[in-house]
Amino acid sequence: MTGQSNSLDVAARPVAAVFDLDKTITRRATYIPFLLSIARHKVFKLLYVAPILGAGLAYKIGLISRGRVKEFMLRAVLGRASRAEVAAYAEAFVAECIGRGLRPGALRAIAEHRARGHNLILATASFDFYVERLGQQLGFDSVIATRSVWDESGRLLGRIDGENCYGAEKLRRLEEALPDLRGSYRVVAYSDSHVDLPLLRWADSGVAVNPSRRLRRRARSGGLDVVDWNEVS
Repeated sequence: MTGQSNSLDVAARPVAAVFDLDKTITRRATYIPFLLSIARHKVFKLLYVAPILGAGLAYKIGLISRGRVKEFMLRAVLGRASRAEVAAYAEAFVAECIGRGLRPGALRAIAEHRARGHNLILATASFDFYVERLGQQLGFDSVIATRSVWDESGRLLGRIDGENCYGAEKLRRLEEALPDLRGSYRVVAYSDSHVDLPLLRWADSGVAVNPSRRLRRRARSGGLDVVDWNEVS
């Protein structure tokens, strides 16, 4: 009877919906396209394309961590940029994403949660300086992202503040930022990737969105729902 009471208690709570960003809401990852969008508009930045791709390869074969490669790429393209410069790049990239880069099913899900008055949370490993703008445009109540570091004069230093908001660190940051979330809400979490399994299993309901192969395998045995957000209707 106690288990049934607990289930009824959870069902009666308001809903909080936690969305991953890259390949969950968006059709593709956003970080490298963001950097390349800057390089396309500043020809001299194209000199950094090869090092960026090389750093990506180094990560793929395990020579450097995901966080370090993100820092390297950021320094190469945006190191020492002013807040105004970064904001302008971010605005342009967000407009491009919203115009043609989002999964239609993601937009429907966000709209449905918002219409029901649910708490919308965007949690992603992408950097805060463009994710916060995207979250605002899509109507999210909270944004949790990888934090950037700025110097005293407002110049971007190309470093991560703390840890890359990825995998288990994403869940830790979510609990740190919203410590009462799990006890006050019925949490629904959406992600495309197996690295978010800690989040999907922690939530009351985990949903695999156009999942990677590894997540699809885990979803079948782990009681996760699987959805296709590429469908137009």
